[in-house]
Amino acid sequence: MHIENSFTRFMRTHRTWIMIVSLLLFLPPLAIVFQVTTGDGDFCGTWCPRMFYAIRKGAGIGEVIGGIMRAYMGVGLIAGVIISTFFLGRYWCSHLCPIGGAGELGSRFVPEKLKLHYESIPAAPVRYGYLGVYLAAPLLGLGSLCCNYCNFAAIPRLFGSLFIQADLAYFFRAYGIINLALFILLAVVAKGGRAYCNFLCPVGALDALSSRLGMRFGKRVTVVKHRCTGCGQCTDICPTWAISMHDASAKIDQLSCMPCHQCEKVCPEGAICYGKNV
Repeated sequence: MHIENSFTRFMRTHRTWIMIVSLLLFLPPLAIVFQVTTGDGDFCGTWCPRMFYAIRKGAGIGEVIGGIMRAYMGVGLIAGVIISTFFLGRYWCSHLCPIGGAGELGSRFVPEKLKLHYESIPAAPVRYGYLGVYLAAPLLGLGSLCCNYCNFAAIPRLFGSLFIQADLAYFFRAYGIINLALFILLAVVAKGGRAYCNFLCPVGALDALSSRLGMRFGKRVTVVKHRCTGCGQCTDICPTWAISMHDASAKIDQLSCMPCHQCEKVCPEGAICYGKNV
């Protein structure tokens, strides 16, 4: 129990620093994780966490296996994320993902009066509608959203554009401009900085499914109903608008919740905690 409490306390207390370290580990100019493992410069190639499960029309079993083998580190990353999320909740999304972290950290420098609010848009239908298109388009021969419109490619290039001419040139192309606009509108100037994660990230969509399916077996952020007074402070602070009020009590949607622990910090009654969903 002491180890679990220490882990939770560490992740809650040092979340900002963990996100900053993740940027240094995964994004240019350092990208330490890639350089010391496979020699890659970013998530493209060996570390791609998206392309291997977007199967093209007419692809044979050999091509599918070949795609998995080419992106073996990305396959391992996704497997690790899904398994850890099943038992612990979405710590990859909330603490470790440098793509989501870049958006959230960037949003903290934008004045609140300039931020866009997306809370009125139901996240799950948009997220899984996009995931469906993402998976169906290549199967139907309609093209792929894997590379040109990929946040795991665009954000590293945004950081790398200060040092690498090819990364800068990426943002002078139509898809580069669109990706930059999406990052600004759905992350940097979005309340909470996580609208892109909530709407358009296939990795986040798969991760959220794992969170929902494992909620009976692992730890999650939960509400102790008899303590909740319905003050609404948790709904205001949640970066993924995963908390809603029902019968004057907060309810957490595990399809959107990340254990960022922000709601725990602001709850005046201590009604929100991280533990078994009982």
